[in-house]
Amino acid sequence: MDWPKVISFDCYGTIIDWESEIQLAFKEILNKHGFKNVDFVELQRYWEEIQFDYIQKQYLPYVEVLKDTLSMTFNHFNYPFTKEDLDFFSKSMGGWQPFSDAKESLLSLKKHAKIALLTNTDDHIIQQTVHTLGVDFDEIVTAEQVRSYKANHDGFYYLMDKMGINKSDLLHVGFGFKYDVVPATEIGITSCWVNRYGETRPVDVREDYLVGDMKTLSLLVKGFKNK
Repeated sequence: MDWPKVISFDCYGTIIDWESEIQLAFKEILNKHGFKNVDFVELQRYWEEIQFDYIQKQYLPYVEVLKDTLSMTFNHFNYPFTKEDLDFFSKSMGGWQPFSDAKESLLSLKKHAKIALLTNTDDHIIQQTVHTLGVDFDEIVTAEQVRSYKANHDGFYYLMDKMGINKSDLLHVGFGFKYDVVPATEIGITSCWVNRYGETRPVDVREDYLVGDMKTLSLLVKGFKNK
């Protein structure tokens, strides 16, 4: 790998503990309605599939995506919800917490390259998240800015244009294989899959680099830098 000028990151799932936080939000909603013996992992994974398909169809603000896909998921499982529950879920995202290794790893990586976020969310949500995280990024590109969601390629090109870089200058890092690794690979961007849970590749595409967490990524990049 040539030394990247920019390392771009998916945020939710790579930096923010997306799956656990979604499960906690679902648990809070359903506990309120008296549902306690729920497989929240199954519920979250079903929601994930619904959400991925939903955002490929048309652009809607992500707060609306969260509301719509929660209602679709809960209806599928015959779980009750209210308008207040939809509002709670859509407003909770900015406060979702990072993985324990995220901030230190990002600060380490920032010593060696510019860092950017390429994220499927709204501007105001990512602003809350960045404040929670406490890391300054050199650039942030959201779905709201490009009016489309990954796995669409638009955000990647928009990020490169904004930062004045070429594909060869960029390393893109993400946990979402279909969201991040696949589109990066399709347009010739070097990719790194952060596979925290030992998942099987969902499609016949191979990442350039594979790590189990952000700390390992920071050590990998440091090793390239010190060659």
